[in-house]
Amino acid sequence: MNARNDVKRLYHQSLDARPVLAAAQLRFAARVDFLVARWLERCAANAEAAQRLFKTDRKPAPAFRDGREPCRFISTLG
Repeated sequence: MNARNDVKRLYHQSLDARPVLAAAQLRFAARVDFLVARWLERCAANAEAAQRLFKTDRKPAPAFRDGREPCRFISTLG
C-alpha cells in the first residue's frame, strides 16, 4: 500500500504554470524568428531578381565616327 502512494507522489506536480509558460514563450519566439528570417530571405531574393531585370549596364548604341547617332527607328512608309 505504501508503494502505491510513493508512485503517485512521483507524478504529482505543482500547479505552478510559470515554467510551462516560459517554455511556450521560448518556442513561440523561436518560431517567429524562423518565420521572419525566411521572409527576409524571400525579400532579398526578390530584390536581387528585380535588380537583374532592370540592370542598366548594357553597352551603349554605337555611334558614327563623325559623332552622329545611328537612326534608331526604321520608317515603314517605303
